[in-house]
Amino acid sequence: MELKQKPFEIFSGTGGVGKTTLAASRAIHLAQQGSSVLLITIDPAKRLKEVLNIKDQDAGKIVSITDPLGEGSSLKLDVELMNPEETIKRIAHQSESDDIVNNRILKVLARPYGGLNEILAIIELQMNMDKNKYDVIVLDTPPGSHFLDFLESVEKIRTFFDQNFVDIFNYLGKKSSPSKTSRSKRFMTKVVSSGVKKLLDYLSKVTGASFVEEFLEAVYTLYQSRNVFLDALDLQKGLQDENKSTWFLVTSVEQNKLKEAMDLSEGAKNLLTEKSWVILNKCLQAQVEQWNPKSEREQLVKNSFVEREKKHEELLSSKFKNILRFSEVLRPEPLEHVRELVNQWTDYKLIGAKNG
Repeated sequence: MELKQKPFEIFSGTGGVGKTTLAASRAIHLAQQGSSVLLITIDPAKRLKEVLNIKDQDAGKIVSITDPLGEGSSLKLDVELMNPEETIKRIAHQSESDDIVNNRILKVLARPYGGLNEILAIIELQMNMDKNKYDVIVLDTPPGSHFLDFLESVEKIRTFFDQNFVDIFNYLGKKSSPSKTSRSKRFMTKVVSSGVKKLLDYLSKVTGASFVEEFLEAVYTLYQSRNVFLDALDLQKGLQDENKSTWFLVTSVEQNKLKEAMDLSEGAKNLLTEKSWVILNKCLQAQVEQWNPKSEREQLVKNSFVEREKKHEELLSSKFKNILRFSEVLRPEPLEHVRELVNQWTDYKLIGAKNG
């Protein structure tokens, strides 16, 4: 199967396999081919910031990187290091409501691993897709289990805004005036059950009435911005469409990383299918083949390296049809590291693309 450019290219994998750097090199490669590319990374590595010369204060902003490799190029490449707080500001602007920005509880939920990050990542992706500005959006997903949380975020949106919930708030909207205080009181009296009321009364005594008021206001505020969240549900169809999306599962030749990748693919089997692309990264075969052992012991070591990578590829081939082998990059400088990976994307057919 030929690796073709599609509107979405999603990189997944566990930590320490080179996923983020491969996503960045892929984005640069596509831009070199003349495409307009946006690279969004949800869990940016410090190494990537160094390569692309992006400052911490640029997080959440879309930054144009016209010459990422210092070669005098003028590429159409934008990069966004996702920042949940900036996404919430964009939601507020789009829904014309500042409440979502100012609510204390929502601010806590928008912190790293606060609970909203993966959902906000889906919304950020949808917002950029709606711009119709890019030929390709390359998404670097969170590592490991956080990737599975990202996949489940669409279902979380659907569950939160299920029809019963929507009907309740539609009813409240018809019966209520706009004041914040009255909104929370109406929520207390008309939405929650007697058991939940008792719990909230208890929380009021422990945390103070203002906390419960803010909690209820947070729920109401999310509902006010519901159209932004519900629009993100459409994105799931695009991510599952083989004509629109290419999924990459990145792993490496280390035995434990290979097992982690297989476990991850099992948890995401609806999207990481046999037609997805697996990248076996940090392969040493090219370097090992150039090694001329001087002793029988050295020859055994060489053979073990070659045999190990062969077995890894056979294991991956039992589940996936498309495998790309990327050689280990021994250059310590981040810029040179990415440059070599970009070259490997250009020559991928020569470095072990296995077509099914």
